[in-house]
Amino acid sequence: MTGGDILVECLKAQGVRCVFGMPGTQNIQIYDSLLRRGKGEIDHYLVRHEFAATIMADGYARSTGEVGVALTVPGPGATNASTGLLEAFTDCVPVLLITGQGHSKFYAKDPSKMFHGLDQMRFFEPLTKYCAVATTVDAIPRVVEEAFRAMRSGRPGPTMLEFPADVISGEGSVDIPSRIDRVQEVPPAPIDIQAATEAINAARMPIIYAGSAVVHADACGELRRLAENLNAPVAVTRCAKGALREDHPLALAHVGGFVARQAMADADCMIAIGCRFTSIDTGNWSFEPPRPLIQIEADPAEIGREYACDISVGGDLKDALQSVNAGCKPGEKLWDSRLHELRQEFHAQPPLPVLPQMRAALADDAILSVDVHAIGYASFNEFPVYDPKTFLYPNIGVALGYAFPAALGAKVAHPDTAVVSFSGDGGFMMGAAELATAMMYGINVVAIVVNDGALSAIKGSQRRACDGRTIDTDLVNPDFVAFAQSFGAYAARVDEDLSNFEDVLHDALAANRPALIEVPMGARQEDLI
Repeated sequence: MTGGDILVECLKAQGVRCVFGMPGTQNIQIYDSLLRRGKGEIDHYLVRHEFAATIMADGYARSTGEVGVALTVPGPGATNASTGLLEAFTDCVPVLLITGQGHSKFYAKDPSKMFHGLDQMRFFEPLTKYCAVATTVDAIPRVVEEAFRAMRSGRPGPTMLEFPADVISGEGSVDIPSRIDRVQEVPPAPIDIQAATEAINAARMPIIYAGSAVVHADACGELRRLAENLNAPVAVTRCAKGALREDHPLALAHVGGFVARQAMADADCMIAIGCRFTSIDTGNWSFEPPRPLIQIEADPAEIGREYACDISVGGDLKDALQSVNAGCKPGEKLWDSRLHELRQEFHAQPPLPVLPQMRAALADDAILSVDVHAIGYASFNEFPVYDPKTFLYPNIGVALGYAFPAALGAKVAHPDTAVVSFSGDGGFMMGAAELATAMMYGINVVAIVVNDGALSAIKGSQRRACDGRTIDTDLVNPDFVAFAQSFGAYAARVDEDLSNFEDVLHDALAANRPALIEVPMGARQEDLI
């Protein structure tokens, strides 16, 4: 087999079923192997910009828990794709970027003098759990195996592999490694479980703070059972939205929201499970957790890293939650009336537009991919979700333009599930070229675009920080309906009062082709700033 054939066989063995990317000079032999050896087993989706390749892979990975794969040329193709790796790195998503490269005999030369020149190992090392060059044909199975082992152990994260042209075109006889499955972490120490349960049993109003590691460990059921046993409300990180169904009476949604913040002030104990205490979730670490703080965490490097904890439990989260729950006595009903009061106060505020109508129109299992825009920010607290894999957002890297490409990746993974992207006009235009990809492959995502003619969130920030002054936050936009129709997509513009929004969304979902819904909000721009 050629090196390219070996690479494709290794990907097949790891369960890869699709690749997002763009062919070019240094990866044409990889593409040829993908055509010959992957046909019928690994589908390829041509993107119109490499930014979308890793973002689509990200959407695929978040919505499935499986590895998403992107394929580009080195240099500018890889740097275009690097934003998707940043999002995957900061949000702990298993995305693999594969690139070709020139002949290995030129590796001793100055990379800046090479065609598509870039020292990719130095560039990608800070953004990945593992990156490597396959220097020989025999090395291909090893680097692929190590990449998948990195993505399927501990907290997930992205990896990057580079393949020189002579290695891909060379020939060899190798063993194809079998699938690398996620390995269960070490069990928690009984003495730590005892200390945690004693502290929890001594508390009257404990609160749970859950992170995405709960999702990665497939421990959402254990989280729910612990919360119900303790009658303890559950706040979540951005990355763990939906880890507890948000129609559950103990669900508080995002830790930074009104209900969760107020509940934190009443709690006399916090059980932090698989969370990293990121800057956005903690308000740049201004948040002071209730004490005692009990940290349950599989990654020993995270215990006490951002906040000193009073008690820690290290080891497999699923085991830890089961053991803690077994040692805890049932909680009192002290939270019930307080949570009722807080929710009444929260719901007394007028809701933002679009989010309620969108929730009402979508089935519980619909996947929503949200971009970085004024209404999108509010989705963490005003759009309830019922499974963490149905809500996609660039939580920490916060890349504008994420939603539409990520939605395409999710739809590839879930062709029979409704998938909707929700963008502002600025964010949508950053990935709008991927309408061509959607039409080419029949990826029937519905793109909802709020058109208020501005980068509203930034415009508001400028006003508040600069004595009312703004610069270059107003936009010139196309006619979004005509733009989408020019690709052959279904397109419609809803009434400004949103009275027909649900009907239009139902029509778009039933159109059986890619669709765009424009939500004109220029007249309400001031409400969004």
